[in-house]
Amino acid sequence: MMLLIGQGERIVPIGPPEPRHCPGCETVTDFQPRLRYKYGSLDLLFGFSYGKRYELACTRCEHGWILDTRLTERELGKVPIPFHLRFGLPVMLAVLAFLGAAAYAVRHPG
Repeated sequence: MMLLIGQGERIVPIGPPEPRHCPGCETVTDFQPRLRYKYGSLDLLFGFSYGKRYELACTRCEHGWILDTRLTERELGKVPIPFHLRFGLPVMLAVLAFLGAAAYAVRHPG
C-alpha cells in the first residue's frame, strides 16, 4: 500500500479586482482580494490547512495589504477552503477510531 503525502500553497480570488494606487508599481493598477493558505494532505482525501490569510494584492507586483479575517469571512459568508482540506484530518482520525473500536468489539464480544 502506498500513501501519497503532499503539501502546498493555494491562492484563491475571493472577489473582483479593485483599481487602486500601488506604492510598488507607482501607478493605478488592479488589486485582487484573495485568500492565501497552506495545506497538507494524505492520499488527497484527508488534509488540513494552515497559514490562512486574506489579502488585497497588486496583480502586477504582489504588493498589498492583509485583510481582517473575521470581517472578510463575515462578508463572504463562508470560508473558500475545500471541505477535505478544512476538516479532512479530523474526519480521518474519527474513521480510524471507529474502525479500531469496531475491530476491538469483534475480537472481544460481550
